[in-house]
Amino acid sequence: MKKRFLFSLLLCAALLLALPHAARAEAKLDYVSDYANILSAETRESLNSQAAQIAADTGCGVYIVVVDNYKTYVNGSIENFSEAIYKTYELGEGEGKNGILLSMSMDGRDYDLTAYGDFGNYAFTDYGKQQLANTFLDNFRANDWAGGFADFVENSGRLIARARNGDPLDQWIPDPPQRGITPAEALIIVLFPSLVAGMVVGGFKRKSKTAVRQTKAANYVSRGGLQLRERSDQFINRSVTRQIIPKNTSSSRPGGGHAGGTSVNSGGFSHHSGKF
Repeated sequence: MKKRFLFSLLLCAALLLALPHAARAEAKLDYVSDYANILSAETRESLNSQAAQIAADTGCGVYIVVVDNYKTYVNGSIENFSEAIYKTYELGEGEGKNGILLSMSMDGRDYDLTAYGDFGNYAFTDYGKQQLANTFLDNFRANDWAGGFADFVENSGRLIARARNGDPLDQWIPDPPQRGITPAEALIIVLFPSLVAGMVVGGFKRKSKTAVRQTKAANYVSRGGLQLRERSDQFINRSVTRQIIPKNTSSSRPGGGHAGGTSVNSGGFSHHSGKF
């Protein structure tokens, strides 16, 4: 009887210890998570439904997470907070976990736009995230949270749709203009090397008149002996990952140039952050 009671007690203790882990494993965020309570229940539900529809239609998630102070959760930057949220709660759609997350921290008025996944980073270029932020920052600076989030969700859907059509919003960087060579510059380019070469050859000729032929190899070796030393240059590789948006051949631009693309870090994330 005593052994059976002890066994039951240990079993209850084990279940209590396992409960928090099970609850954590089942934790899931909505598309819109407002832990700072700045949105009404109706607004939050409307935004959540709109974001869920975009995810279903395009296969790319659109998420919002608002907290009082991100430093309560991570010892780092708002970008670190966004990445931790994205990974911990397994945000994103499809096998590639494609999506865009808007993180907001109310105490310091910090925000971060985080894209993830091959398509997520393709759809939300560096320039695209900057332009997306411009659509909601004016609302946030006026404390119009509902309007700002509505702009974010709606315009995120538009950027995703553009990318699905092969036309992500990006910045075209033209090549620097090529300047022709003036006649005076051409004359200098031709005459100056010839003049220098003539002076060098003349100097060699003057020195060769006093040369005496040496017949012993010892005369060509310094007193310390002949030493052949191997010299090697070592280069440290520095890798910068930059995902370039493929050029649309149907709309080539005169004068050349290239798309700005997306700067992706080693964790597969790209960011645009600041204050509101």
